[in-house]
Amino acid sequence: MIPERQVILRTEGETRYIRLTTGVQLAVVAGWLAVAGWVGFATVGYYTQGTMILAKNQAIDRSRHAYRKLLDQVSDYQLSIVGITRDLKETEAHLRRLFSQNEALKQDLTSTAVALRTSEVERSRIASSRVALGDQLELLGSELRQITGKNNALEAHIGTLRRHLETIEAEKAEIAAERAALDDRMWALHNDLEASNSKVALLQNNVRALKGDLRTVILERSAIASDNDGLHGQLSALRRTLEEERDLHRTELRRISDRAQQNIRTVEEVIRRTGLKLDTIVPLPNKELMGQGGPFVPYHPDMRTDDEDDDTLRGSLNQRLERWSKLQGVFVALPLVSPLSDYRITSRYGPRVDPFNGRTAMHDGLDMAGPYKQPVTSTADGEVAFAGRRSRYGRVVEIDHGHGLMTRYAHLAKITVRRGEAVKLGRTIGLLGSSGRSSGPHVHYEVRYNGKALNPAKFLKAGSYVQSKEVN
Repeated sequence: MIPERQVILRTEGETRYIRLTTGVQLAVVAGWLAVAGWVGFATVGYYTQGTMILAKNQAIDRSRHAYRKLLDQVSDYQLSIVGITRDLKETEAHLRRLFSQNEALKQDLTSTAVALRTSEVERSRIASSRVALGDQLELLGSELRQITGKNNALEAHIGTLRRHLETIEAEKAEIAAERAALDDRMWALHNDLEASNSKVALLQNNVRALKGDLRTVILERSAIASDNDGLHGQLSALRRTLEEERDLHRTELRRISDRAQQNIRTVEEVIRRTGLKLDTIVPLPNKELMGQGGPFVPYHPDMRTDDEDDDTLRGSLNQRLERWSKLQGVFVALPLVSPLSDYRITSRYGPRVDPFNGRTAMHDGLDMAGPYKQPVTSTADGEVAFAGRRSRYGRVVEIDHGHGLMTRYAHLAKITVRRGEAVKLGRTIGLLGSSGRSSGPHVHYEVRYNGKALNPAKFLKAGSYVQSKEVN
């Protein structure tokens, strides 16, 4: 547990005691832990918020890509419908040509049938003439047998009849050949008509299939349009959600930035109170010099640009976090607490009368008297740069805290650390004693920056200022 401590203040011969109870010290430690936890939580929240915004941006990009893909599919469907319409028109024109050919074939069949009927009539007439001629030949034969005298005339008449019969036979053969040709043509026309009917049936089936496909495309187009409306709604909702997240993100950025600026000002004030030059120990880079200016232009809320506001916030926050990181490193290295829990100051920093020779001399630290062999603790994190004996200081420990800061603890009765050892704030490094050039048990405590001695009392006062800020 943390023991109760007392701070002894002596001014112009008057001594005052400040009591630091265990509860107060625990409250100080708890305050420090709360500040560190809050800074860690804010940092994690900031990066987590960035990850969430990145994921939502990716989701919006995927939705946009899907929307463009749907638009491309709708364009392809429209081109397909145009192609199908053009094929339907070509099919209709082809059907009309086939119907025209069919009508021409029907007319040819009609004329062919008429010619066949005419040939049948002529054939009947020829057959009748042939029967009549046969009868006449039989009659003539009987007459020839009876009338031999009329042989020459009858033979001439018979030759004439034979020639006429040959002519009729030739015409009959021609008619038969024409009839066979007509039969062949009719068969070919019949086959063409059957083929045309098959093509017409096939084209009708194709038309019915195309109509079905067209209805399917129309239904799919309606479904795509419905999905497109849904995607538009989702996109609008995502945009609203993104705007809300952006507003929350901006608010959080402003809050973190303001808090960081408040911490920066507090730490800078602590550093100034120690007597250190702020622009020397933690200089500002050229890009972070706080110069401002420009002409006056009246402002209206409609003139604000979100992108510019976000960039400004991020830039300001990054600069402040970088500044805070640098200041935090220096702040941790500042020796702001006392190396003793129970002490009184017997000699301050600055010119004094030497206790041994009575002459005026420069005193580079604080002499802090207290109970013999009281634990002496490190006033900040660091590394032991020296642990041993020096002629004037006796047993002495020097701790390097980085950033040019070093603390010295002299006249110790015992040293409990070794050179090169890392020590934390509050680590016991030795026991109070009176070794070396000393008139009694005390600790000679120094704070140096780049080898130059500074007043340790200013660091202790700066530590008290930090405690007062934490309590507030």
